[in-house]
Amino acid sequence: MIKKYRDGLFRDYFSDKRRLLGLCNLLTGEDATDPNEIIINTLDGIFFDELKNDISCIFRGKFLVIIEHQSTINENMPLRILFYASELLRQYVDEHKKKIYLEKLVKLPQPEFFVFYNGRKKEAARREMRLSEAFEKPSCLEVVVQLYNLNDAANDEFISCDESLNNYCTFVNLVEKYKAAGMDNEHALAMAFKYCLERGIMTEYLSDKRKELASMLALEYDPELARQAWREAGLEEGLAEGLAEGLAEGRAEGRAEGRAEGRAEGRIEAKAEIAKNLLAMKLSLGDIVKATGCTEEQVLTFAKEINGANHD
Repeated sequence: MIKKYRDGLFRDYFSDKRRLLGLCNLLTGEDATDPNEIIINTLDGIFFDELKNDISCIFRGKFLVIIEHQSTINENMPLRILFYASELLRQYVDEHKKKIYLEKLVKLPQPEFFVFYNGRKKEAARREMRLSEAFEKPSCLEVVVQLYNLNDAANDEFISCDESLNNYCTFVNLVEKYKAAGMDNEHALAMAFKYCLERGIMTEYLSDKRKELASMLALEYDPELARQAWREAGLEEGLAEGLAEGLAEGRAEGRAEGRAEGRAEGRIEAKAEIAKNLLAMKLSLGDIVKATGCTEEQVLTFAKEINGANHD
């Protein structure tokens, strides 16, 4: 999960038709209720080394939806999506055994192209990306891609319209906030996992990923406190026990892989810096203690130092 976070979480999470259905409804203005109205046809790159995309599907038999998620905006996305769409439409024609060389018009699903962005660079809440911008002169060839900024507050109204998208954005934006505060990838992901599980966010998905969760949360793990948090969050007993077992396995794997390096020399100053950043973000005392491994007394001392500096 850690290695694939950047390029795989979106694809993995929305490969479930139940989650993808709500997203497709939101993007196309439809009101479908049956996940079977979706045919996922995401290109996986097996036969085309560079030709793969995050999520694509035929929706209700009339929409070809292609969605990419990026943390760094690639202005060449209209061209890349043109390649994706061309291959997907070729497969669509072949699958339906329609002959493009016959006189009768071949009906195709309407293309809808989207890019979701959640990087640190400032970006508009929503804008269009056009293939025509790549041409020196006006052209008869055009591809229009709708770009949505999924960062906090950038598109709150849009994001809140779909539960799965809202939950996904909560998770990835938490990861980015923790990283901005000074955490490495592993700690940021672990904290986001814990935050969401304790609050019933993405519970079903994260429980399916408990082994990956285990290896991340093995950093500083108290099994009794973890079980208590899961129960308070309303997780069923079997799930809590399964997570606990996975965490135990993760601790063993972590030791074998040298996870103790995370507590090597020099961590004290790094923890102090992270704690101060999290204080500035107004996180709770308990969350900061969990995130950094500092004691409550240490965090309170840092808070006094910050307040003193502000008064000076």
